[in-house]
Amino acid sequence: MLSFSEIIELKNCLQKNYQVQLHYHDVCPKPFFTLNKNNEEIADFIGSFLNKSNHEADFSSDGLHFTVKRKL
Repeated sequence: MLSFSEIIELKNCLQKNYQVQLHYHDVCPKPFFTLNKNNEEIADFIGSFLNKSNHEADFSSDGLHFTVKRKL
């Protein structure tokens, strides 16, 4: 899972570059994130950001929710 500093960095980057709000939901059994809007460019940015720390996003079909998992 991402560190809180990485989550804050991702949240700030999305707000600054795309005017997107990222929300973190720390719930069992698996924490997840929500966005107030999404498009391919935003999803690509999130993917690139997570790739730097060997993680990847698993997006819901609407693209507004995702979980993070470590790459194998």
